Amino acid sequence: MTTNQLQHYIHHRFGRLATRFPGLVRWLAQRLSTEYFRGLPLTVLTGLLIVNVMVLSEIAENIVNAEPMVQVDLGFTHWLFQERSTPISQLLYALTWLGSAYVTIGLTLLGSLVLYRQQKGRNIVILWILMAGVGLFVQVGKRTFIRQRPAQVAYYAETGYSFPSGHSATAMTLYGLLGYWLVRGRRRIRHRWLVGVSAAGLILVVGFSRIYLGVHFLSDVLGGYLLGTCWLIVGIVLTEWQRTSHSANVV
Repeated sequence: MTTNQLQHYIHHRFGRLATRFPGLVRWLAQRLSTEYFRGLPLTVLTGLLIVNVMVLSEIAENIVNAEPMVQVDLGFTHWLFQERSTPISQLLYALTWLGSAYVTIGLTLLGSLVLYRQQKGRNIVILWILMAGVGLFVQVGKRTFIRQRPAQVAYYAETGYSFPSGHSATAMTLYGLLGYWLVRGRRRIRHRWLVGVSAAGLILVVGFSRIYLGVHFLSDVLGGYLLGTCWLIVGIVLTEWQRTSHSANVV
């Protein structure tokens, strides 16, 4: 539906209100238009960002006030500890490094090199903004809530505070953004699905490994995912914004 069609529909649907406030009608039509990114796609992404922030805030409040989420954390951690096996622990210990600072910084540098060779300088800036932003917010969160890790069940010693999970937040942001870029660059639906499922799998494995190995609670990982998703949405918005702006300039 085009912007003009939306305006006509809103005029027809809301009658006097649309006549008295034509500027509002025009603004609503632009926000709901599917003709360009700044219409409905940006509106949906903004809504998702707001929802993510609200849910993250609720989880953080539950942790601070020792509400039912804490009991869920303890129960889930205890259950995984009882079911833990050495082979799976060793496998997840290797996979959990996919969300570590060493690996993610290395992949960011490698990704920057690839983008440089492809002459996508703006994407390099977006990538580093997101990685710096999510890293900063993780540290702010840890120093704000000062939550201790479940050290009694930890498979290996880990330093720092627990909430939110930096591995989970970074994995969501980095693999989500790289996956999004790769999906946009693939024409075949099968290849898009393969990239999307692979990125989602990496993100889920990193988060689950943190709980299974006893270095984070469930809510730490959920908080990390939500924080990472917020930055991923920012990355998608910046990507599409600069892409459409660049296309407009070319035309």
